[in-house]
Amino acid sequence: MKRNMYGVLLALLLGLTLSLLGTNVFGACTNILVGKNATTDGSTIGTYCCDGARYANVVVEPREKFRAGAMMPIYFRPYASNYQRYLEYLEQEEIKGYIPQVRQTYRYVSLRVWYDDQRVGGINEHGLTTGETTIGGRSELRNSKGLLFAYSNYKESSLLTLALQRAKTAREAVRIMGSLAEEFGYAQTGEHISVTDGNEAWAFEIFGPGSDWTPESGRPGAVWCAQRIPDGHVGVSANRSRIGEVPLEENDYFMFSPNIRSLALENSWWNGAEPFVWYAAYGPSTGRGSMMREWRALSLVAPSLGLLPPDPTQGVDTRYPFSVAPENLVSVQDIMAVHRDTYVETEFDLTEDPAFYYENRSGELVKSPMANPFGPTDLFNLLGISAERSIGTASSVFSYVSQVTQSLPDPIKGCMWLGFGPAVSTCYVPVYSGTTELPESWGQTELTHVNRDNAWWAFNLVDQLPLIKWQNAIAGVEAVRAQAEASLFVQQFDFEQFILDLYSGRRGAAADQLATKLTTKYTNDCMNAVADGYWRLVDYLLFTFYSRVSSGAPQALPAIDCPPYPTNPGKAHGKDKTMAKKKNK
Repeated sequence: MKRNMYGVLLALLLGLTLSLLGTNVFGACTNILVGKNATTDGSTIGTYCCDGARYANVVVEPREKFRAGAMMPIYFRPYASNYQRYLEYLEQEEIKGYIPQVRQTYRYVSLRVWYDDQRVGGINEHGLTTGETTIGGRSELRNSKGLLFAYSNYKESSLLTLALQRAKTAREAVRIMGSLAEEFGYAQTGEHISVTDGNEAWAFEIFGPGSDWTPESGRPGAVWCAQRIPDGHVGVSANRSRIGEVPLEENDYFMFSPNIRSLALENSWWNGAEPFVWYAAYGPSTGRGSMMREWRALSLVAPSLGLLPPDPTQGVDTRYPFSVAPENLVSVQDIMAVHRDTYVETEFDLTEDPAFYYENRSGELVKSPMANPFGPTDLFNLLGISAERSIGTASSVFSYVSQVTQSLPDPIKGCMWLGFGPAVSTCYVPVYSGTTELPESWGQTELTHVNRDNAWWAFNLVDQLPLIKWQNAIAGVEAVRAQAEASLFVQQFDFEQFILDLYSGRRGAAADQLATKLTTKYTNDCMNAVADGYWRLVDYLLFTFYSRVSSGAPQALPAIDCPPYPTNPGKAHGKDKTMAKKKNK
């Protein structure tokens, strides 16, 4: 009964906070790419902040084997704009066509969002990571006959997951996505796909071939271009095309489809005489929200460049460098901070808007505890506050910061630091590339009611409950998160060294098998510990800011204990009851 009452109370509060948020929830996504010579530890970093979906969960897709010559059906079902539509569309599944299957796919951690489990990237067993941002593009490029999408409600038709299934390196992933789209057609709006391995980071951008393309036309079913982030640079994608001038021939920094110039020339998007600029030809669309995030990300890592924010009085198309050399080598924590940025200490910091200040009874000017960067819209309208889109945003359902180190063995080569909910309030937890199973609580998200068995709900509520008294509440959230992340980062070195020591005493498949088991257990323990801690944080926020009896002794902030890594290899052979029940071969 107590559990049910908790659910009722949380549902009521969720409804309240959702109504407070109103429409001041920004969609769109932000990706950051960092070359290996620009990081403090020699890893490449790739990030993905998924903004504007409705929920998130994460599962492991196992390796699969297929007979030679097998064909893979490509399914299609309309995207659902709401849950009721999703239920209606379940009966509309159809097979649009087939593409060749590979003999064996790689295991990968798959992120899913929206009502119909759209596959939006993740990390595979070799440390390859993929993520996306929608970049729009010319409407003339849209095509409905293609079989493939950047992300899709089926893993079989998502370029993001096809790359994870079939590629070990970023270059290989770019080639696979490009060749499949050329042969079988791309049917989505313009997309940027971030691709990283332990050696390189690539920005892959793709558009459709135009409405007149058919599989029988003999022409490429997409136009695409990929540019590598220089090893000593940082790049960002924030919902507009970022690739500029492209050389005539492919080289170490560029790959592209064979129709990259001819399609633009045929449609008079390029005159054939001037240098060919990719974004001008195919993705000229822009927006202040995109420009602001580009400016802010690049300025945070390279402040001495003196980049200026876009000036609305000087037109809308301010262009920033594709990538920049950071002032100092950047760490994973530095990039997490960029994803949490809301323009603090700049002229765009909404929490310092004069409308949030008032005179108290003593005549002193004080800041309202409701001063926050995310709304709600009704409050902003009442106070006359106009919001700028920041990198940190209230609409995120998850973000990750992938850290891939080429010199490490596959089970720990890639560490995808994953956080559900907005980056501002989440706690990032390590999900290693060798993970074969994940907690059931992270792989399910109830959409009809608050469910304490779903990890996503804990992060969602910790994000929304502080809105009533943001200035007071967010400090507690940040304290809990900071303590947990600090512990996880301190232990990361020791855990990875433990796995390396394991390899020194074993060889080949035996070492990989044991390392995979230990890494899976450690990943699951960390995810469970953080989720449990966030549910305790939900209770703290409810008691402190929503309960009439909270005026007594303050409740202590919950602590998230960093789980010890399994130093006894024998423990890894036992089945952890918190892991998903299906086995991955």
